[in-house]
Amino acid sequence: MSAQAARAGRWELADVVRAHAGTLAGLSLGQRNVLRAIAQCRTATLGGHRRQCEACGHQEISYNSCRDRHCPKCQGLDEARWVEAQKRDLLPVQYFHIVFTLPAELHAFFRATPTVAYRLLFAAAAKTLEEVAHRRLGVTIGFTAVLHTWTQLLLYHPHIHCIVPGGGLDPEETRWVPARRDFFLPVRVLSQVFRGKLLSKLEKALAREKIRAGSGEDPHGLLKRAACKKWVVYSKPPFAGAEQVLAYLGRYAYRIALSNDRLVGLQHGQVTFRWKDRAHGNAPRLATLDAEAFLRRFLLHVLPRRFVRIRHYGFLANPVRQEKLPRVRELLGQPAGAVESKAPTEPEGWEALLLRLTGKDVTRCPRCGVGHLLVVEVLPALSRPGDPSRRARSP
Repeated sequence: MSAQAARAGRWELADVVRAHAGTLAGLSLGQRNVLRAIAQCRTATLGGHRRQCEACGHQEISYNSCRDRHCPKCQGLDEARWVEAQKRDLLPVQYFHIVFTLPAELHAFFRATPTVAYRLLFAAAAKTLEEVAHRRLGVTIGFTAVLHTWTQLLLYHPHIHCIVPGGGLDPEETRWVPARRDFFLPVRVLSQVFRGKLLSKLEKALAREKIRAGSGEDPHGLLKRAACKKWVVYSKPPFAGAEQVLAYLGRYAYRIALSNDRLVGLQHGQVTFRWKDRAHGNAPRLATLDAEAFLRRFLLHVLPRRFVRIRHYGFLANPVRQEKLPRVRELLGQPAGAVESKAPTEPEGWEALLLRLTGKDVTRCPRCGVGHLLVVEVLPALSRPGDPSRRARSP
């Protein structure tokens, strides 16, 4: 157990990785890099700083984070920064939550060729929303889509969450056309259109040998079986307001497959963790897996390198956002003062951000409570050249 976890009386994913990752075989380079990053995070391997109180002389050592987007210890502040940036794009309208799921028969394509398959999943979900909204409401919409791949039990279940403002721009962009407050688009139509679009895209990619289904699988048979299934698109109840939208976006955009606070124990080669039983009102449960099976489930959710899992479409798309959003706000009659100022040119340090969000000053000396901890020595990293994982920022 890590020193930090031991002090808190809890386990961390890094403890499981250090104890059992060495027995795993057949991993990809990306999966090995993620395990290495998690194991090294906030240890002497990555280096750090020695800090000393300016008042009483108390010293502490803090080690660097790996900053890998799959590490459960490295997402909190990135989430806070991202949520604050999204505040500038919120509109004074009702928001809807739409989820695109796919049948299990297609999972083989996503596990075998994730980069291409995930890209096609995003494209199919986005085109479905845009076309159905244009057909039913006659508008151009804007929305944010987030890729998810896990269940509470860490099983593989790729799906797309879309957060959509309730309404859109008419073709001439002269007025905002609102949706009903309790209804946005018919889910049966969304399901049928989504099924057709994704299967068509997968068939074309298969014909061009851009995707595969893994050894021993009949890709054409999988597509036929998936086409016979009833596909489901969920349209969840609309959000209560902007703050709830932001809270939801932050949790889902930066949530890791398993957070450290869900780990209960690591004993005799087995990992016990908490999960919520959705079928029984989110009742709390415990699950126990062999450590190797647990890690392999976690590694199912490692994304391809540089793959972006948060994407914006329509009038929220990055190329047109600066032009379209002011027009949308004007049509909605949103006061100029309601929109936050532009982001600062210099990024806010993590200490200052934490102080502003939580009121906790991590530079304050824990011994005397008067002085501040100042860096007096930089501790170099101990890892060999080429050994550290790539410190990828979250998208």
